[in-house]
Amino acid sequence: MKNDLTTTVLNFVLVVLVFASVGFGLLAVWREPKVPVYATVALQDNNNMMKVNAILNDAVAYNATARNPELARILQAAQQKPAAH
Repeated sequence: MKNDLTTTVLNFVLVVLVFASVGFGLLAVWREPKVPVYATVALQDNNNMMKVNAILNDAVAYNATARNPELARILQAAQQKPAAH
C-alpha cells in the first residue's frame, strides 16, 4: 500500500471515528445508572395520575346526584385543563 495523501486522510478519518465510537460508548455506560431512577419516577407519576383521575371520576359521579354548583364549576375547570404529562 502506498503512502499518499488519500491514504493518510482516510486513516485520520478512521481514527476519528474509532475515538468517537469509544467516546459515545463510554457516555452510554455512564448514563445507564440513571435510567432505573427515571423509570421509577415515571412509574410514580403514572400512579399519581391514575389516582387523580379516579378522584375526579368519583367527584363527577357524586356531582351527578348531588348537583352542587360550586363543584360543577370546579369540575368543569379541571376537565378543560388536563394535566401535562
